[in-house]
Order: sequence, then structure tokens, then C-alpha cells
Amino acid sequence: MNNTLKKITPFLILSISSIIWAIVIVIKEKELGWGIFAVLTLIVIGILLFAIDFGLKKWLKSYKKIFLTELTLTLLMIVIYSYKFNRTKTLVIPAEFDKSYVTIIYGVKNSKDLSISALTWNKKIEIPKNGILLTSSDFNEDLRETDIKMDSGVYLNSDQTEKGFTRLTESEFESDGRFFKFRTWKIQNQPCCFYTTKEIDEYKTQLKAKFKEKASR
Repeated sequence: MNNTLKKITPFLILSISSIIWAIVIVIKEKELGWGIFAVLTLIVIGILLFAIDFGLKKWLKSYKKIFLTELTLTLLMIVIYSYKFNRTKTLVIPAEFDKSYVTIIYGVKNSKDLSISALTWNKKIEIPKNGILLTSSDFNEDLRETDIKMDSGVYLNSDQTEKGFTRLTESEFESDGRFFKFRTWKIQNQPCCFYTTKEIDEYKTQLKAKFKEKASR
């Protein structure tokens, strides 16, 4: 193989691409602001990848070994990144859903489990018409990302609907001596979404009352 081609490796390509991307950002953005951190991060990544590439070439010698090692590490990093940041739960609401909030209350006995494990990449969760889902699952049984869509297939926060959503602060309430953690998402017409601390406190009070009412049946 041509000696010039032997110098081209996955990490070298990523290193050069990272630095070029940083330069493009600097050229395109007149005022970087917080973007300066993105530029610096890209430059550091580029230098780091170049250094690792240089070290592997000195250590492994064989181009085939270098290429396969860097390709394997690149794919591994992509998988780890996707696992950490792209695992998504999709909350499915009725098309005629008219509530302002969607809430999941955790640790409720005799309720359905969410069946989310370490191997779960995507999970659809049906939300009842009242917007409150009770589950026996632990609060930590969760996927990082959240989508909300209607049962018609239309996703909120998309061009297909005026409705959008945002996640509120995670919280908990006490009922009959037990504490129940919950997650809540607010649904509102775009631009979305605005809320106040008072609104959150009022909803928490209403949620606790509804929970007690359902538990007493």
C-alpha cells in the first residue's frame, strides 16, 4: 500500500475533521459567546485524537493493526455515546388529550411495571386519558431521553402539531407515610413552554389529592 495512504487512519480523519469544524464555527459565527467552549472542546479533541493516533503508529507499527484498532475504538465510542444519550422512552397520549401535564408516579404497589432494563434502548409507554400513570417501577428505572407522541403517530415538538412539551423538575410527595417520586412533563402550544414555581407547587398539591383519591377506592 502507498506510504501516504498508510498515514490515513480513522483517528487522523476525526482529528482533522474536529479542528476544521472548530475553524468553520469561528468563521461563520460573528459572536461566539458560549460557542467558544465548543470551539475549544473540538480543538482539544482534535489534538487528543492526533496524539493517540501518533502513539498507536509508534506502538503497533502494522497499518492493518492500527486501522482495525482505531476503527474498533471509534465504533465502541459511538455505541457508548448512543447508549448513554440516545436511549429514549416515548410517552403515547390519546389524540384528543386535553390535559396540561403528563405525570408518571413511581413505586406504586399493584401497578404495572414499565419493564425497562439495562438492555432497553427504546420504550413506548401508554399514558391514560387523565395524564397520570402509576407504576410499580423504581424511580431510577428510566431512559435518559423522552419523546411524547399522540396515538395517531404525531410527535409533540414537531412541525406536525402546534403542541410542544418540556420536562418539569423531578419531585416527590408524601401519602399515608410513604414518599412517592414522580416525573412530570408540561404540554402547551408552541412556543413551549412557560411555567412558574407557584404553578408547579399547585400542580403537586392537585396531584397528591388525585393520588389519594384513587388510592382510597
